[in-house]
Amino acid sequence: MKIAAALFGAGLLLTGCERTPPTAPESHYLSPVETIPPSPVADPAAVRWMDGFCAAVRGYQERTNREAGPARPTPSSVGEVQRAISAELGGLADRTGEAIGKLTALPPAPVPLGETVRTAFVTKFTTARDRAAAAKTTLDRAKPNSEESQGPAVQALDQAQADLDGTYDPVGAVTASPELMLAAVSAPGCKA
Repeated sequence: MKIAAALFGAGLLLTGCERTPPTAPESHYLSPVETIPPSPVADPAAVRWMDGFCAAVRGYQERTNREAGPARPTPSSVGEVQRAISAELGGLADRTGEAIGKLTALPPAPVPLGETVRTAFVTKFTTARDRAAAAKTTLDRAKPNSEESQGPAVQALDQAQADLDGTYDPVGAVTASPELMLAAVSAPGCKA
């Protein structure tokens, strides 16, 4: 009987070991753990390039706004009108020339789209500059007080300004490039 009691005790002991621990009741409120991917970091070369690109374009805009500044007195003679138009053409040629210089001084773009956009902007600024400079030269060579010379000069000024359409949003021009868009977020020159 001792053996039977020992076997019975060992059986109880083994059955106790085979028990699985009680499990927690299922909760209907638990959600799976979600991991948040790290934020992408902009390439420093792309940030520098976008900063220079935006600064060149915004520099043109800021200078244009400054020079437009306070209203000037209305010219009272044909000669004054001729000089005012000449000054407008000269200012446009100077501002666009400055923007061209800044854009061409940029290092190579870090992505091909950057070069495509830069080339397009340089082309637009160059077209406007050349048109304004040529019209100024023609106007300045005209006889003083020449009303006939003013019409073509004003048309050239309007066309030169139209040539610049599409150059007012440097960041919008690179939306097809995630790298340049990410860089624009960090570039001080791209802040509006």
